[in-house]
Amino acid sequence: MISNRRLLVLVAFLVLLGSSALAHAQSTQQDFVYAVEVKGDINAGVADFIEKSIDQAERDNVALIIKLDTPGGLLSATEQIVKRMQGSKVPIVVWVTPRGAWAYSAGTFILLASNAAAMDNSTVIGAAQPRPEDPKITQAMAEWIETIARDRGRPPEIARSFVENNRTMDPEEAFQENVIDLIASNENEILTYIGKSGAEVREIEMGWISKFLSIISNPQIVIVLFILGLFGLIAEVSTPGIGLPGIAGVICLLLAFWGMGVLEINYAGVALMGLGIVLLAYELLTPGFGVFGIGGIAALVLGLMMVDKEPWIEVAGAVVKGIILGVVAILGVVLVLVRRTMKKPVVVGKEELIGKVGVATTALAPEGLVKLKGELWTAVCKEHAKKGQEVIVRDVAGVKLVVKRRRKKG
Repeated sequence: MISNRRLLVLVAFLVLLGSSALAHAQSTQQDFVYAVEVKGDINAGVADFIEKSIDQAERDNVALIIKLDTPGGLLSATEQIVKRMQGSKVPIVVWVTPRGAWAYSAGTFILLASNAAAMDNSTVIGAAQPRPEDPKITQAMAEWIETIARDRGRPPEIARSFVENNRTMDPEEAFQENVIDLIASNENEILTYIGKSGAEVREIEMGWISKFLSIISNPQIVIVLFILGLFGLIAEVSTPGIGLPGIAGVICLLLAFWGMGVLEINYAGVALMGLGIVLLAYELLTPGFGVFGIGGIAALVLGLMMVDKEPWIEVAGAVVKGIILGVVAILGVVLVLVRRTMKKPVVVGKEELIGKVGVATTALAPEGLVKLKGELWTAVCKEHAKKGQEVIVRDVAGVKLVVKRRRKKG
């Protein structure tokens, strides 16, 4: 009987201990939320940053607050952000802030796709009609924004009016029409609404790679990259050989295609890495460290910066940075070693004969015989050298030497 009581007490103690641990774990998970600031155009770089932020929030199982202030942006980047938000496993709050901020065009789509939508005082949303105006595109965008609104329990007909009629709203009207869930002037109001009152707000800063990607994916920069890419290819086609214009043109076009949404970031990164490897391989096989080596390293570094998640294998950001530094360092050492080897004098083949001095054993008028390194060669000289005159080898054409008369100094 006593042993049974001890067993019951032990079980009860373990249950209480487990419950306490679980409650502690839950409270630990809920004592903070993440927040990011998105200001300016919505482009491919911003979309990549928001996706990474949602990934981090999901890993820690906490809510994410997106502080939004944007005049709009690219449709491809907006679609990427909205789809990621709709598939998020954690709550996402979009808060149009600070005072005077906008969430026009792309920003309105992102706001409506949130789990909780909020606006600061003196902010504006709407004006989502595509430009230039096209009835088919407008209809498609109206259907899409209606679907987004309906999925989040917001009025679909008002959502359509943002696109079809270019409608705008201030916080008061948006709240009355159930487009947003609250008007908030500070973070505490947001936290209280989502049941996280008093929680710590941890800011996720945009890293230097994300900032760089955001700059080169800016619509104005994308246009410049596209034009430079075209001019580079035109210049390459109009001149013989492969040089700087062609290499720079291909890199600029790959970056432009990513910025325009034609290529996903992972595939653009893989393409740049492939280009970099090909250029570096070609550089190893050609004399002199020039445009192929520089272009190859530039393409490889850009590609590694863009590949946060390779299409089939997930790669952590810290690993990517390590790979960048390691690969560049290794390639630098390899190139130096190869260059030193290639600078050694050639001891076989026609290259070894070029520049050597021989003696004409017959008159060269223009063809005759030349003695070179103890051997007789058939040689051709345009200058008609005399017998016994020294000549210099300029080239080797098949089994014949192409020579010129050696001028005596003075």
